[in-house]
Amino acid sequence: MLRSLCLLSLPLWLALAAHSEAVPDPNRGVYAIWVKPGATDSLRFLKGGQVVLQWEQVEPAEGRYDFSLLHSQLEMIARLDRVTTVQLNANHLPAFLFNRVPYTRQKMGEMQDPRGTLQYWHPAYVKAYTAMIAEFARQVKSSPHRARLIGLRFNYNAIGTEFMVVPPEWRDPEKWTAPAGVALGPAWTEDVALAYRKTILDASLRHFSPEIRVFLRSGGPGFKPDQYAVDLAASGKLGFFTTAAQMEPVGRLLERYEKIYLPYCRPGKTVCYSEAVSDSDGNFGGGKIPHWSSSAQWNYWRLLSDLHFGFSMIGITGVDLARSGNPEYRSAFEFAARYAGFHASPSVAPGAWVALRESTHEFKGDYSFLMRRLPGTETRPEEKIGPDDQRFGAWARTLSARAEAKFALDDTFARSLDGTKVTIRVVFLDRGTGSFTVRASGSQFTGTLSDSGRWKTVEFEVAHAKFTAEAIGAHVAIGSGVDLTLHMIEVTR
Repeated sequence: MLRSLCLLSLPLWLALAAHSEAVPDPNRGVYAIWVKPGATDSLRFLKGGQVVLQWEQVEPAEGRYDFSLLHSQLEMIARLDRVTTVQLNANHLPAFLFNRVPYTRQKMGEMQDPRGTLQYWHPAYVKAYTAMIAEFARQVKSSPHRARLIGLRFNYNAIGTEFMVVPPEWRDPEKWTAPAGVALGPAWTEDVALAYRKTILDASLRHFSPEIRVFLRSGGPGFKPDQYAVDLAASGKLGFFTTAAQMEPVGRLLERYEKIYLPYCRPGKTVCYSEAVSDSDGNFGGGKIPHWSSSAQWNYWRLLSDLHFGFSMIGITGVDLARSGNPEYRSAFEFAARYAGFHASPSVAPGAWVALRESTHEFKGDYSFLMRRLPGTETRPEEKIGPDDQRFGAWARTLSARAEAKFALDDTFARSLDGTKVTIRVVFLDRGTGSFTVRASGSQFTGTLSDSGRWKTVEFEVAHAKFTAEAIGAHVAIGSGVDLTLHMIEVTR
């Protein structure tokens, strides 16, 4: 689906349209999330940031709104010449709601309000929240910096920002406390939750769209996107976002990746935004997720995963951005910033690559971007190989001596390189001694191993590219007289 055509020159628009390509979103790139003011001002690779509001802050009294924090944060984004998402959270609720809506002192899900949890499906709650959505949209649209807003990071704001399932012991309305003069709501059921979800999503689309894109959370604790929401995404009326990105999808998350991101994000049917489940050390919200790789490797492979699945906007926590002085982190961020958003636009993509891997978990195969490894290659999978301080070695594949690995570029990308200057990069583990060859575009190049035990990158330049597969059965072929452990093959303009 073509988007933002007015931002492109006519020749580029025609080139993309001829190949039925997606236009790269103008706000594609890397975003700073959960950062302290000023902490990332000097990071040039950042495209944007994040504006976060709490319902309690912006409605201090019933029907009285204060969006000064929204406007001050948008002004700061404008000063940095960046763009941003905006979100309204409900971890803390306006006090007046506890006089209008049945509640329990029990804090469910991610609720942080000391007063407890509200019956979010109660008519009074729905009325108050839909009114808030309308005012929120009005405030955003009235801002002189509205053009800085890439979209609404939509929250259902039922139990906190994302939780919606009421534990079985609290589904009976009689367990809840009704304020004076207020009737209890009905028993909680999945159908009740579904009706709430549709009401809130419709209200957000009605007030924000089409001027401001709505990003829908693509899953959450205890529920999945229903067909209604998926159809809206497929039609281009909303995008998806996730807060569960990691170095590989596992468990229940894998289903979401296979049913949402691969069919809708990667082909460019809609625009998608990712946020990692934790920082690269595994810390999140007071909890800890064990990581089997080093922190630098987790950070890097998480970014490769996001690029593989087609995320155009990639959020990085302030904790990890603070490590930008480390070349392993900085290079990973810059790589993601360069490629994000070009996954469905081969005519104008800056390059193509394959990161070789095989997992012991459910998701198999390489991570790839407009390039793929051809079958039949004699390679063996590797895990946790090479130094931990380098970002590459969580996974790799070793090419057997005297074998050849072959790679195919996306056909449209390959044609777009004709006659241009191209760089071919090979990232390999410098283990043992010997040499390897790279054949591409009618030329042959040689790389050498010196047994340093470190990951190294070798570059070869092609002055006038002509990538045809007929001669070698591939666009790029790598052969070696010794075992060669490979991380990535990259072809860039």
